[in-house]
Amino acid sequence: MSRLIGIRHRIKQTADQKAHPTQMFTISREGTQTFNLSNEASELDWVLGKLAVKKSKKKHGLQPGDQVAMVLGGSGDNLAYSLSRRAEEIGAEVFRIPPAVLKQHRNGGDKNDDAALLADLLKTNPQEFYKIQPRDRDLIWLRVTLQARIDAMKARIACEQRLRQRVVGQTFCSPEGKFPEGGIEKAFADLKANDVILQALIKEETARDRELLKALQILPVYQQILKPIEGCGPAIASRIIAAVQDVRRFPTAAKLKAFCGVHLLTDGRFPRRRHGELANWQPEARQALYLLGEQFNKWRPNSAWGKKFREYKIHFRTVHPEIESNDKGKKKYTDGHIHKMATWRTLTKFVEFLYKEWWRLENEAK
Repeated sequence: MSRLIGIRHRIKQTADQKAHPTQMFTISREGTQTFNLSNEASELDWVLGKLAVKKSKKKHGLQPGDQVAMVLGGSGDNLAYSLSRRAEEIGAEVFRIPPAVLKQHRNGGDKNDDAALLADLLKTNPQEFYKIQPRDRDLIWLRVTLQARIDAMKARIACEQRLRQRVVGQTFCSPEGKFPEGGIEKAFADLKANDVILQALIKEETARDRELLKALQILPVYQQILKPIEGCGPAIASRIIAAVQDVRRFPTAAKLKAFCGVHLLTDGRFPRRRHGELANWQPEARQALYLLGEQFNKWRPNSAWGKKFREYKIHFRTVHPEIESNDKGKKKYTDGHIHKMATWRTLTKFVEFLYKEWWRLENEAK
């Protein structure tokens, strides 16, 4: 009998301010066993079969014939990537189940029991899992390269800000009372051009840009769906794909729209975060889509989606020809309000389109 292993990836901090390590639940001939992996180092040791366990001389880890069950998407993706690569080498398999499906089977139970539930479901409901394929690892790798690119950009910007503050301080507070020729901006430009650390960071950011583009170009969802859309360049496309992670996580288009924050509320309004409230959507996805909407509006007005935006703008103005005020005197249906309504309606339809086309690719790949 092959081992069935359920993995609930670690939770850094829960609502009750507690952290939970990665939990493993194993079903084998010897019975069941539960153990924890406290950090990334122990996770990697388990992947490689080098995990040392107290009171045992034997190293523990992934074995030939093992079948591993995990959740599709989320913080465990890096572990899923390395496990699937290792599994291919030694003759094991790694499967993932959509979180919505797992939630249904949890039936209100405790998430802390997910490792045992995953192992049991892989035994009783294997049809609800997706085996990790190389194309799945490509999606995970995109997220890794995008984060590396973002980190490199932030480091470069932070360095530039420090250099500018140095120039400003040395200009206004020069002990000799001398001011740089050409002013602050020229002195800043000269300092940037000659700063070794900044130049190294610029070089690093350029390398991460190339790495991200390479990771993006091998994805069918980019090549066949997003790349042909005017205004959806690599920067925006990579952010949308990385935020969604995998369309199989979402059983319906409505779920994806809610995740992206482009759904309609019960009163017909589009959601927005108010002061003191937590957003119940994925902010990176919503921001990337907003940038795409700006492309449709300002820079690609004659594109197919730019025309849709203008059509919605005309439609909403026709439905609401006059500016109105509510009981508190707040105006609505102003030009700015109509513009926002058209923007979010366009993006809602775009996410519906993305959901349909991405699922088409998944079905064709089966």
